[in-house]
This record gives sequence, C-alpha cells and structure tokens, in this order.
Amino acid sequence: MTPSPLRFLALAGLHPPYTLLILVAVVGIGLWTIQVSPRELDSGLGMLLFVQMFLASSGFLVRARRGHFDVLLLGAGDRTRVLAWHWCVSAAPGAAGWICLAGAGYVLGSPAARSAFAGERAVAFFIVSAVAWSAGFALTRGAAGVVWVAALLGILVRRVDLLSPSAFAGDSALRHAATLMLCPFLLIGNRFVVAPGAIWAAGLLSAVLLLLVWRRSEQLDIYLVDRS
Repeated sequence: MTPSPLRFLALAGLHPPYTLLILVAVVGIGLWTIQVSPRELDSGLGMLLFVQMFLASSGFLVRARRGHFDVLLLGAGDRTRVLAWHWCVSAAPGAAGWICLAGAGYVLGSPAARSAFAGERAVAFFIVSAVAWSAGFALTRGAAGVVWVAALLGILVRRVDLLSPSAFAGDSALRHAATLMLCPFLLIGNRFVVAPGAIWAAGLLSAVLLLLVWRRSEQLDIYLVDRS
C-alpha cells in the first residue's frame, strides 16, 4: 500500500533539527517582543521570513534520486500530488510559527496582524515559501536559502537602495513585482509606493513558478529503482 504523502513526508526529516530549534527561538523572541510592544510584530515576522528561506528550501530532486521517496513515487499515479505535499510539509513549520506570531499580535492589538493573515505581509510569507522551495528543488536542502541571502547581501554591498521609496518611482507593475519577489522583506514594516497590483502580481508569479516546477518534474528522470 502507498503510504499517506503527508504522514510519510512529515516523518522523512525534511528539515534539519537545528533549523527547527532556530525557528522555536525566533518565535519565542517574537512573542516576547510583541508582549512588550504589540507594534513590533514586524520584527518577529521579519526574522521568521529569514528562517523560512532555509526551511522551505528543503530540496527534493537530490533526495529523490537517492531513493528517499521511492515508496511514494512508485505508488503515486500523479507525481505532482507528491510534490504539492512536499511543498506543504516544507513550509508547514514556518507557517505554524507565522500563525503563532500573527495570532499573538492580533490578540494584543497589533495593527499589522490583519495584514499578516490576509494582506501584503501574508503575500511576503507565500513568496518566500514558494520561491525558496522552487529554487531549491534540484539542490540540497538549505542551499537555495544560502544563495538567496548571498544575493541580498550582494545587493546591499553594491548599495542598491531597494529599501528607499524612491527606488520604486516610475517603474512598471511587473518591475515592482520582480523586486518584491527578490526582496519580500519590503512588504514587512514600512509602506512603499508601488504600482497598482504589483503586490498581488508578485504573489501570482510566485504561484506560477511553483506550478511550473511541479509540472516540469513530470518530465524529469528520477531513478526510482536500481538500474545496475
């Protein structure tokens, strides 16, 4: 019998234990910060987004070709379903931490809490979860998070001022959406003037990227059995 994808992947150890410990520490610090000052919800959400870059980048193809997911892939008629569950389980710890922080913020009256559940902050979390998983699909776990952080540090070193409201002036919605996908942290904290629909376009493009990776996987040669 083919095991439940959710149960199998939840027990497969997609996340290194130390990343889960870091997540717990970040949530704990975030809850303490919110209790001291509910208006500081964004500081906890920003830290959690950073951790989610690594959690969601759990890697699939490398482990699949080593036979780690053979039980699922051999019995599943639709590989896309397995990948969808893999993404859900990869993003789940960060999502639980996000809900915990946003819920605490809502109870304590943080003005940013609603946006964390249904707004630009929620879009930022989805972007990180989708892009990190998609970028890390063919890499080892955590590698996409390292590359993403390195890219953001490179932008910082080159002094490209993405954090300035003037950086968005006069650009198209597509350009804004691409910028938000590269740096979702722009959606946390201060407000920026962006083209109408750019935030939702960034979320939509992230979803499209996720779906493309899922569909592309149907054509990949994954060694499900020993061919020797």
